[in-house]
Amino acid sequence: MDGNLEQLRDAYHDNKVVPFIGAGLSVPFKIPTWGDLIRAITDKYAKDNIEVMLRSVVDWHLESNDYWGAIDEIKKYARLADQDIQKMIVTLIKRNKEHVKDDNLHNYSDLAKMKFKLHLTTNYENLLYEHLKSDEVPILLKELDFSTQDMFDEKRICHLHGYTANPGSIVISRSSYEALYSNEKYGELLKAVTSSKNLLFMGFSFDDKFVSNLIKDYKQYLNGIHYILLANPTNSRMRELREDYGLITIPYETEGSTHVAQIRKILNQIAEPQVEDKINGFPNGSDGTPMGSASSVVLGAGLAHFKKNVKGNLFYKKLKLENIDESIIELSSIFYVASEEYMRALKQAGMSLDVIGAILGKVFTKYKERYVDTYKIYGNSEQFLTVIHESLEEFDFGRYAVLFEDNKSDENENRGLIHLLAEDETMDVWWGKERFNEQPDQ
Repeated sequence: MDGNLEQLRDAYHDNKVVPFIGAGLSVPFKIPTWGDLIRAITDKYAKDNIEVMLRSVVDWHLESNDYWGAIDEIKKYARLADQDIQKMIVTLIKRNKEHVKDDNLHNYSDLAKMKFKLHLTTNYENLLYEHLKSDEVPILLKELDFSTQDMFDEKRICHLHGYTANPGSIVISRSSYEALYSNEKYGELLKAVTSSKNLLFMGFSFDDKFVSNLIKDYKQYLNGIHYILLANPTNSRMRELREDYGLITIPYETEGSTHVAQIRKILNQIAEPQVEDKINGFPNGSDGTPMGSASSVVLGAGLAHFKKNVKGNLFYKKLKLENIDESIIELSSIFYVASEEYMRALKQAGMSLDVIGAILGKVFTKYKERYVDTYKIYGNSEQFLTVIHESLEEFDFGRYAVLFEDNKSDENENRGLIHLLAEDETMDVWWGKERFNEQPDQ
């Protein structure tokens, strides 16, 4: 393994890495690039006598990836305010965004398997949140409260440049950029993160001035060592990134492969257990206990967890869709929370994601069996759900049972596993024939 990659892997296992996500990771979902957005806005407003002039100056700026300059020209010649452009950006993103069912075609599914906590992004769309299923809703930079000490305790996403749910938050022009970063919170954020963490940039191209200026302007805050995943870089580019931006490049080659495959390969290497900490294929905890077997007792859901409001969750909406009795839905919600907390505790204890995936695969198979021998014959959603709960109550872990030792799930956690799968919009878990006209946003 390359020395820099090995160093990054060690930092990851010490929980010292914060991913910084750029637009490149959203390409598989057809999210428009900066250039695409600017060209679309230009096409809309390049009319009549301003058409030739506007197209000419915008193209000139785009040739050098000067997006700020292009936006400034659009505002000038088309007499637009930031609010006009922000609203059109949201419309364009929603219009072009595609649903990608195959997790192998993008890297957000890979990030979801990692143990990163805080995620930073300059992207506007909500793909990170949709795939990470984070503990907290996404927040804006200005919403971060630096008086708290739990910034890294829960999985969370911080949108530095706004998001589509709040068009007015979107940073698009030079003036909006300067207004945002004149705020002390940006420096505070970088200081808070880099004082103890290493940034990992992925999905970025440092050819555009927007991103390069952002890093260069605030290099003073980037203490320590930080990394960037970059495709096919030259030696001079890697040297430039190190000297001008303080970034160590983790290179990958796309010839005969894809960006997605190569980034996945690097993330898998980062997540590999450290050799010196392996016992029977599992990493050790600080006390020498094999974490992969989760042999130290993990806590599941407590009384406070059951107060969680899950009415906005996808699994809950699927139950309501079939008009299942409210008391049964309430019970199913309790099972869901119990299972969710159990799985979270297992992951924190170091249980292998492959083992967890295998267990959920057995649950999905059980669901399909009951669909065939119960719902397909009787067509009753409540009966179908009840039979599934009964089938999972004494769930057989099979040959995986030895890996759980004292942490085998209880009956409530078992019954909630099917609702965890129903929560995943990529899994075909439903309680009848009804479907949403559109999958609800998560």
